[in-house]
Amino acid sequence: MAAKNQGEVFWRAWIGDVPRSLREQVRLLGGVTEAARVVGRAPSTVRAWIRKEEAAIPKTATDAVREYGGVKEAARAAGVKPRTLQGWLRKERRGEEIGKRQAAHIAKLTDKAASKHEVEKKPKGAQAQLRDKVISSPTARQQAMSSRRAARISHSGAHLSISAKVKVDTGRRGDERWREINLNFRDDVMAEPTQAFLSGNDQATADKLSDAFGQHYAPGTGWNFEEFRGMQIKEFGAGSGGTFPS
Repeated sequence: MAAKNQGEVFWRAWIGDVPRSLREQVRLLGGVTEAARVVGRAPSTVRAWIRKEEAAIPKTATDAVREYGGVKEAARAAGVKPRTLQGWLRKERRGEEIGKRQAAHIAKLTDKAASKHEVEKKPKGAQAQLRDKVISSPTARQQAMSSRRAARISHSGAHLSISAKVKVDTGRRGDERWREINLNFRDDVMAEPTQAFLSGNDQATADKLSDAFGQHYAPGTGWNFEEFRGMQIKEFGAGSGGTFPS
């Protein structure tokens, strides 16, 4: 598995979106002390990162306009006319009270601006390292994944959509290519891959998935996932594809 983002592909498949905020990343690792340890920084430094990040999150209409780069773009995001937004900005500057309806619109705008800020944030240096540590951490994976979802995938079957480079050895020849796969695994086929994922071992996760496909999808072949480009795990029976074992 040569690609660097394999852990992130697996995280998105088993859990969902990778946490963007430093506060959530630190929580999943077990707290400030542990987060500081894994990136080789002082706990006070990690706390300062969190304070700085949270201070930069848009909280007012003025912040939102700054995030969107202008009134016109922010008004479009809020679903109002630019002159309406300009009125909100004037009231905000003057500290005037606003009505419930305006407050709801401004809350919607600031929520969108905050999401935009998080999505476009590009962590660097030790903060990027912290994000990578979260993605690969057994503690973080177990904290982030609900026990109910883990049990359902492990014991009630799952639908898999996978884009991956696969090498299949039929005994006569080897076939190596990118494949788009949609299928259902019933019962407890996904139990071992799920346990490998939660243990933080990406190579073991790929190996267990290879074993599952070699045993149940293409019996009698040597099935080997070499690289994952994308993966989704949904409830058993969702989407297209056959069901294995049949």
